[in-house]
Amino acid sequence: MNNGYILNDRYKILSQIGEGGMADVYLAQDLILHRKVAVKFLRLDFRDDPKAKARFQHEAMAASGLNNPHIVGIFDVDEVEGMQYIVMEWVDGEDLKHYIADNYPIPLGQAVDIMEQICSAVSEAHRNNIIHRDLKPQNILIDKNRYVKITDFGISKAETEDTMTQTRSIIGSIHYLSPEQIKGRAATKQSDIYSLGIILFEILTGKVPFNGDSAVSIALKHSQEPMPSVRKINPQIPQALENVVLKATAKVPSDRYLNVDEMAADLNTSLELSRSDEAKFIPDSKKTVKNDVDGETRVLPFNSLPNDDSFINNAQADEKQNQPESKQSNNSKKPNRKRRRRILLTSLIGVLLLIFIFIFVSAMGKTQVPVVSGLVENAAEQKIESADLMVGKITYKSSSNINKGRVIYAVPKENSTVKKNSKVDLVISSGLREVRVDNYVGEDYSQVAKKLEAKGFKVKRRNAPSDNFKPGKIIQQDFPVGAKYVPGKTTLVFVVSTGIKEVTLKDLTGMTKDQVISYTNKYELNPTFEYVYSDGQPNGRVVRQSPRAGQTIRQGSNIAIWISRGSQNNSKATPLNSFNIKITIPFLDASSSSSQSNSNGNSGNSGSNSENIVLIYLKDHDHSLSNVYKQMVIKSDTTVYLPFKLAKNEVGKYRVVRDGKTILQGNNITAQSH
Repeated sequence: MNNGYILNDRYKILSQIGEGGMADVYLAQDLILHRKVAVKFLRLDFRDDPKAKARFQHEAMAASGLNNPHIVGIFDVDEVEGMQYIVMEWVDGEDLKHYIADNYPIPLGQAVDIMEQICSAVSEAHRNNIIHRDLKPQNILIDKNRYVKITDFGISKAETEDTMTQTRSIIGSIHYLSPEQIKGRAATKQSDIYSLGIILFEILTGKVPFNGDSAVSIALKHSQEPMPSVRKINPQIPQALENVVLKATAKVPSDRYLNVDEMAADLNTSLELSRSDEAKFIPDSKKTVKNDVDGETRVLPFNSLPNDDSFINNAQADEKQNQPESKQSNNSKKPNRKRRRRILLTSLIGVLLLIFIFIFVSAMGKTQVPVVSGLVENAAEQKIESADLMVGKITYKSSSNINKGRVIYAVPKENSTVKKNSKVDLVISSGLREVRVDNYVGEDYSQVAKKLEAKGFKVKRRNAPSDNFKPGKIIQQDFPVGAKYVPGKTTLVFVVSTGIKEVTLKDLTGMTKDQVISYTNKYELNPTFEYVYSDGQPNGRVVRQSPRAGQTIRQGSNIAIWISRGSQNNSKATPLNSFNIKITIPFLDASSSSSQSNSNGNSGNSGSNSENIVLIYLKDHDHSLSNVYKQMVIKSDTTVYLPFKLAKNEVGKYRVVRDGKTILQGNNITAQSH
């Protein structure tokens, strides 16, 4: 993605700020809301991968449903030219991993503050029954004011979903993964709490508690080795704060905090003097792995077991670890220890064989609902039929996250076990919700704008003097009657009568663009902005205006404003090519105007047989196609020169609209072609 590329006529790519296994992240400028945003693109090599696309869409859906100041906000989700992207809040800072490296040792009060902010975000997710499953410093952003936000819900799961993690395909980052996830059990809220404990350990010590030459060795340490003491690394850490780490990272989930709020409350008082004599936290040694997660032993799918003896060895180690110390020492003295080991090994093999037989018998006549979300309808049907299931009822539902024609979800839910030949209902996206617009010419603008904004549309006003329409009445609209639009993605522009009032212009030199807009809105004028290099005015300030200050013009007239880019000697200035495009705008006379009015319900001649009001939209380095560049009143065929300023790789466009109809347009305009 090249710098300067404008995505969907709105987001201007500034630079790449991140690169991942499935997606790349860019810093961009929102040209409509004038703010910096982060744009996350699914990489091209994953564009046709249903699982990657589903995960990408899931991230947007999961995060957009959460409302917390410490969770990165999702602004927009869309697809353009086959590229899926998510527009999200940009955090001007770094991830927590780099922050720890740059600032270690971190003061204890600051460490607690950072963790409490993280807990606030995770608590919000848990309240919405979403388990993150990949909490790590790389997914936590911190700005220059130490304000924290978590991101990347790509592998999060609803608590009610099957979150079984297979041994050979561990989901999440191994340094922060809970023992139960490593062993293939379901991820729960306590699994996220374990990850929070590891993150706190790293903030306090500058390193992760377990490391190794391979993921397997690290996983074994998480499962079997006790958590290292943070106080041995830094004796200044009080026991109460170390206890937060120990309780959050207990091997057995039921030994951990019941919820994140409980952990945050414990953190909040961990530095108080009243807890200075607190004893070291020790989990209840009588609890066993058998009681974790939900009080029942989980039976792993047979194909998730490692194809070596590690499972048996681990089982032996766990069995030995759960015996009292005295019993272990007595056993070591018995001469028939080898015989007992053989018996134990034989028993374990027998148990595994029974498990396999049980799974095999249970599986007969049953199958799993395949993952079909994100697939087109035909592909989803084929996948369902391949799983010995039948396609049931198909319904359509509007969606702001799933593209039109693709599956939103299936019923029964994906990955659930059902009888063969069962019916699976599909809910297919009908695309974004569209709303039909009417003919508003002659109506009061303020009432129409209020009604349309309530439906979700963005509404903009252009002014024009008129002898035939009273002030505040709509003269013209830039969209056809009866058309359907997506409210959240559509801006409706109206030309509104100002009557025949006049205004004497003030000197706008030195003002900012926002100040100019405020002034022109107040006096119902239409500003047209141009950008020039200037040594006399700083970047963003008005250099000159036309008509000049002191002149009297009618309300609704255009006023040209030149704004400074700063000095041309600035080495950071983007080289631009300037050129003009010549167009001739045809005049619509009275007879053809009457014909058009009869066909589409618009006035056609904008209230006068001798004048046409036209709106010109222009896209170049400085202008967006979503905003009116210039408004003109013509009385005959009129030649206009449209000024373009384009960088080397930029593409320009223009279109001319009259009475809701595009009468002229130009695409793919480049500096090289002119």
